[in-house]
Amino acid sequence: MSQTKPRDGQTAEKAGKADLEARVVVLEIMSMTALALALDTSENADAEHARGIAGLILDTVRQRCHEVGMDDSSRLSACSYADELLSTALLSLYPDAR
Repeated sequence: MSQTKPRDGQTAEKAGKADLEARVVVLEIMSMTALALALDTSENADAEHARGIAGLILDTVRQRCHEVGMDDSSRLSACSYADELLSTALLSLYPDAR
C-alpha cells in the first residue's frame, strides 16, 4: 500500500487523516456495489434470499469482532455499521419488500 505524503501546508497527521477518510469513502462505495451485486444475483431476485445473505454477513462480522478481541463498544459499532450498509443495500434493491 502507498504511504500518505503531506501536501503543502499539511502536517503528516492531517494528511494521514485525509487519506484514511478517502479510503473509507472508496471502501463504502465498493462494498455497497458488491452488496447490491451479491444480493440481487438474478432476474428473479428474491428478497428473502438476500436477507439470508445479509444475516450471514452480520453473523460473520460478529464472529470476526470476537476473534480479534474487540471490546463491546467497538463490536457494537462494527455491527451497527454493517447493519446500516446492508439495510441500505436491501432497501435500494427491494423497496417494496419491508
